[in-house]
Amino acid sequence: MSKTKTKLISAWQIIKKGNTFMVITLVMLLMTMLVSTNYANSQSLERNDLGQQIKIIEDDLRLYNTNVSELQTTERIEQESQRLDLVKIQAENIYYLDGDYDLVALK
Repeated sequence: MSKTKTKLISAWQIIKKGNTFMVITLVMLLMTMLVSTNYANSQSLERNDLGQQIKIIEDDLRLYNTNVSELQTTERIEQESQRLDLVKIQAENIYYLDGDYDLVALK
């Protein structure tokens, strides 16, 4: 009986060592999974943030392109008016005779 008891005790100690190893391995795997999940989540958040920044920059680009088009149109009108010898009327020389903007007199 003592040999059986000794064998059981030694087997139990082997199982305890194996369990300790498995618990340590399980904890390490869980920590690795936690770290990798956290990294993937932070990358996803950064990607979403960069996507929003791209949308904002594209909107700004559209606004700038609109401003450029307006300025080019104004410049084209001024060039054509100079080519046609048109004179620019100054607003301080215009007097409105009526409340309507149809009747004007020049100084």
